[in-house]
Parts: sequence; C-alpha cells; structure tokens
Amino acid sequence: MHLLYLDESGGVEPPDGHPSATPAMIVLGVIVDADVLRSLTFAFMDFKREYFPARFPGEPSYDDILNEIKGARLLHQTRSNSRDSRRHADHARTGLLELVSRFGCQVVGRVWIKRPGERLDPDRTYTDSVWHIASQFSRYLERSSSLGFIYADGRSERQDRMLAHSIFTAKHGAVDDPCRRIPEVLAFADSRNHAGIQIADMLASMITLPIVTAAYGASPGTIHDSPRYAEVREKHGNALQAFPFRYFDETGRARGGIVVSDAVATRPSAMLFGASGFGAEVVSEGELEITIPVQAGAAATAGSVSPAR
Repeated sequence: MHLLYLDESGGVEPPDGHPSATPAMIVLGVIVDADVLRSLTFAFMDFKREYFPARFPGEPSYDDILNEIKGARLLHQTRSNSRDSRRHADHARTGLLELVSRFGCQVVGRVWIKRPGERLDPDRTYTDSVWHIASQFSRYLERSSSLGFIYADGRSERQDRMLAHSIFTAKHGAVDDPCRRIPEVLAFADSRNHAGIQIADMLASMITLPIVTAAYGASPGTIHDSPRYAEVREKHGNALQAFPFRYFDETGRARGGIVVSDAVATRPSAMLFGASGFGAEVVSEGELEITIPVQAGAAATAGSVSPAR
C-alpha cells in the first residue's frame, strides 16, 4: 500500500496584488510506502527536534508531531538579511531532502504561474491540480501493483466536501474507474497529525516555491523578487529533481513529475530544473486531458487543463 500526502504553497491572489503576493500556486504530493511510514514519522520528529530545538525544549514526546514547523517560516529566513538565519534555513532544507531520499519518497505536483493583475479561480485550480496528481499517483500504483489512499491538508468545509464529491462522482459514475487503484475518495486531515502532510508543506513552501520563482520570476517590488531564491535553485534543484515520479506514455513521451502551467509566457515545465528538464513534464495549453466534474453532484465530463487565466 502507498499513501499520497498533499499540501499547497502560494495563493490565488494576483502576483502583483500586494508586497507579499506569491508568483505561483503550487500543489505538491509526496508518495510514501506504507511499510516505511512509521519509521518516516519518527525520523521526521527527530528532524524537527534537531533543526528547531527551541520549539522542542523537553524530552522527546509523541506530542512533537503536533508542533508543526511551517515551510513559510523557513522561506522567510531564506530572504533574511541575517546570514545565520539563511544558513539555518539552508541546513534545514538539506536535512529534509536527505530525509525524503532516505525513505524513498517520490513527488508529484502542479504549478500555476500567475499572470500579473489576475487571480486564480481557487476551486478550479485546486481541483485540476488534485485530479492531475491523482492520475499520476494512479500510474505509480499500476506500476507498483499497489493500492493507495490520498490525504490532503484540510481547507474549508465547503471546499473539502465539493472536491471529495467530485472524485466520488468521477469514480462511481464512470464505466471504467479512472483511479481504480485508489479505492476511496481523498480524505482531508489536520496537518498537525500527519508527518506526510507536514513534509509536503515544507517541500512545497521552502524548496519548490523558491525554485519555481527563480526559474519563472516574480513581480518586481514583492518579497518573492529575491536573489536568494536563485541560490536555493542552484544548491538544491538537483536534489529535488531526483524525487519526481516519471513515466512514458503509450507514444513514448515523458510524463509526470512536477508540471507547470505558465499563464504569462507559456514557458515549458522543463525550465524548472534548467535546460535538461528531467523530472518535469512539458505541457502546453489544451494538451493534458483530465476528468473533472462540471459541478458538485453533476456527472463527470472530459475536459482539458490549460494555464490558469
């Protein structure tokens, strides 16, 4: 059995809407073999105690899982004028990537580069992202002859209910279940209870977001228009590049990994990791077919995912 943990980074606001606006929205999934989940959870608590000792002053405790370290905090340290703060953030990134590598986790994700002056549709963007990631996870499960379950960081009750129902409708309304190796709809959970969701948050916020920003840019005058992000991409891009799950489709074309839709200049996903683009699928507008419901409670229809408008 395999588990997929989902979290997001960035918002739906226009990328130039205010000084702290993000240039992209990222939804990232971390695939974990259930056989190593217990060991990964304990190792992740050790990681938190090692890199954030001030947050864990007492003896090691099971309660340490509840003390969540948000990736956004490390991202703030990355931009800091303090060399010590930047060094601490960098050491934490290295430690997290080593942890993910040690337990054989793999990464799938969806990135939306936002057009200046325009916000994303939150429901459409998140739904498209989850469907895309679920389809990659299904491919992984087919290859592994395994079953899987998806756990996502909870949002609002309405958003969670509508997305879960859309998956229910698509699974049970189709003659051929597109996610037959994922027997149940995704579950939404409190991230404080799940090491996997906390890892997904840190990977998305303190590693993937700065790498995406260094590759595709940020609006001038915003906090994310920082030269420090290029340092993250240069130092940790190769490590992150090793984790995405990739496969070849029936035509022999590389698929999977971290997929970017660029609403600014339709630049390819290959830019994320440099010229080689290994680990990122190249997607152009209208090319990626995915099943999405028209609305909650309606039958699922075929549609295409295109760069967010």
